[in-house]
Amino acid sequence: MSAEQAARRETVTGEPRRVRPLPRHRAQSEIDDQTALGGAYVRSLMRGQLRAALTAFGVLVFTAATLPLAFRALHDDTVTWCVLGFALYPPLGLTAWWYVRTAERNERDFARLVADRPTQGRSAP
Repeated sequence: MSAEQAARRETVTGEPRRVRPLPRHRAQSEIDDQTALGGAYVRSLMRGQLRAALTAFGVLVFTAATLPLAFRALHDDTVTWCVLGFALYPPLGLTAWWYVRTAERNERDFARLVADRPTQGRSAP
């Protein structure tokens, strides 16, 4: 039995190979280096913010433009003041709430893109 113990097999291996991870494309470095791709990322954010701002502005202009027509049709000062005092604020408040929510979502999506984290539950516009 001592001869079998001496003829024991040994496995000879080389130095462990290190697997290099694939180079990851970092959006932050593209933006910092001001490359064409980084510029496209920033322009995309700016387009999204501008689209939200113009939509909110359009709603406000439409509301302001239709008020004189509504007041002329009403012919009643009490109703006019009620519209100005009560009925006008909910649409304006909802427009402001929608704009802030959309702008923050655009910024959050951009921050996730820069941090190389996937967006959750929302596709790119």
